[in-house]
Amino acid sequence: MNKILIGAIATLMVNGLGSAQAQEVRNLAPGTPPTPATLDDFKGLIGNWEGPFVVAAFSPAKNGQIVGHVFISNGPAPRMQELWIVRAEGASVVTRQKHFTPDLKDREDKDQWTERRVVAVDAHHIYLENVTWVVNGDSLVFMTRPANGRPAVSAGANETDELPQGPVALNLTMKRVKK
Repeated sequence: MNKILIGAIATLMVNGLGSAQAQEVRNLAPGTPPTPATLDDFKGLIGNWEGPFVVAAFSPAKNGQIVGHVFISNGPAPRMQELWIVRAEGASVVTRQKHFTPDLKDREDKDQWTERRVVAVDAHHIYLENVTWVVNGDSLVFMTRPANGRPAVSAGANETDELPQGPVALNLTMKRVKK
């Protein structure tokens, strides 16, 4: 069995992230307005983060927005880079995400962004459409579920294999980088 799959299963068992956690990526029903939220709900993301396959950084709020980037590798090679704009809109927050391939080509069309509305927020979770950020002190988990329904791959602290190719559900754990 692939080392990453064994590690994913072990991570799920040790962290208690069974099927209940796997369901923690949510969506809004069509026509449902986003949940009320403010930039303060996103302040746990602020800072620099690093984990196997991923590094991320989010700026403090400035002029009504937070800017972030996420770099996902595939072991020894780049896999995807993302630019995140987190901005208050009305009574909620909208995130806009731009994806870049390893050769820096836009995955979206030139003037398009992937837009994610807030589904819910609580003390440790930011639930966006198809993405959840779990912030717990110096730990950050990025969870995403593409529409293809493939099972989630977790990347814990000691993974060394590559991530699977193609759209895949991910649970990427990062630790805060301290100065």
